[in-house]
Amino acid sequence: MATEARSVEQIRKRLLTRRLELQQRGSRVGQDLSRQLDPLSSDAGDRAIQLENDESLHAIGEAAVSEIEDIDVALDRLERGYYGICKVCGDEIAPARLAAVPQASTCQECGRS
Repeated sequence: MATEARSVEQIRKRLLTRRLELQQRGSRVGQDLSRQLDPLSSDAGDRAIQLENDESLHAIGEAAVSEIEDIDVALDRLERGYYGICKVCGDEIAPARLAAVPQASTCQECGRS
């Protein structure tokens, strides 16, 4: 039981660490988009490049938010004892998949569908 509790705590710590990284990334994206550190250039060409980069920043921000949501679900599943169990088919999620994507809530087969 102590080993299982240690393992659960390691998983929780890994998920929370990743969540914090994503929150920090989102904060940096928000700063960049609000032009706090780099105002829009007065040069039309440079301004166009900055605005094109905003599209990438939006995508990065949205990906961070989505991954945070997945991590929150994984943390909830961990607390409720369902972590590592596919929410679609009920089979165990392969340890290699959880090592690569600790917030995975589906097995690899169901994740493809």
